[in-house]
Amino acid sequence: MQCLASTIMKKGIVALLLFGTVTLFGCGPRKAPTLYIYCNETFWYAMQETSLVFSRAYGFRMILIPIRVPHTLEGTEETVEISGSRGTPAEWRSMPGKRTSMQRTEIHSEIERQIERIAEDSFGDMFLSDSQRHLEKLQQTALSADEFPVCYLTLTMLVPTDNPHRFRSLKDVLGTNRRLGIVDPSLDGLGESSWAVLGRIVPGGESEIPTDLVQVFERQYDLLEALEQGRIDAALVWNATSQLSFLLVKYADEFNARFARYLREAERQRDWDALRVIVREMSAILVEEKSFAEEVPLTENPDERCIISVRLIALSSAFNYGYCERFADFMRSKHGREILQRFGFVTK
Repeated sequence: MQCLASTIMKKGIVALLLFGTVTLFGCGPRKAPTLYIYCNETFWYAMQETSLVFSRAYGFRMILIPIRVPHTLEGTEETVEISGSRGTPAEWRSMPGKRTSMQRTEIHSEIERQIERIAEDSFGDMFLSDSQRHLEKLQQTALSADEFPVCYLTLTMLVPTDNPHRFRSLKDVLGTNRRLGIVDPSLDGLGESSWAVLGRIVPGGESEIPTDLVQVFERQYDLLEALEQGRIDAALVWNATSQLSFLLVKYADEFNARFARYLREAERQRDWDALRVIVREMSAILVEEKSFAEEVPLTENPDERCIISVRLIALSSAFNYGYCERFADFMRSKHGREILQRFGFVTK
């Protein structure tokens, strides 16, 4: 499959976060084996760093293929290649939002239809998702060759800083007629799990959920932006979907420009220790200046608890199963776990 060229937004501040890890490894061979990995928005940024480190350590060519439903994007899908062959950090690419063409993977009315098309084309090596429904679809289409648990996710609630409405549970939000935001249940496991939890706590099941108070968003970014702007009073997210990822995307250019002189000097002198210190300070200042929400763990009420195991699926269409197993082992290694933990994922 030809990797499609596209111009995608550069996020310098986030790219520099990769320095702390990628400089530990050397470059791979010119003719590298290739791994095509399907993943959704929940894992997009963590998978870029994981793929970059893996490619630099073992000489693999990594291609990420987004999983999205059709009304989220226009046109057809595009892939993103994660290259580890350069001496400087790879450009940080946000989830593709505009597309031009695609050879093999087309987005249809449901993600399940995309999985069916993957099976028809018999293309791809691995599939990472937080949706049980999608994993079951992979099994039904005989795409699932093996499963590797890599991390865990817990449903939590974000509310405005200082929690002005004193929310302690989802029942507090719905009971006071406040506005709750969730991700579209058809998109990924976050929306799917959010809707299932709402169905458990509202009398009468899913059909009785007050849809006038529950606002559905197509992307997690849109969900958090609505919370930042005060258009909703609370948002259901994974514990790993912190506001930091949102802030890095929205304010990266501003903060990269502010620290550009220091970053260039550290790069010029190849002073990686100084560079890591600068990046940590940038992240801390970013959160301090732009933070707008705090987390309310949903642990007291058993009906609101939701913990899922995220699995990396080796596909039956994989060109070489050994490559898949090698990448899965890396994700569960010390280096792989450190990357996942940095993005908020629980690995134990």
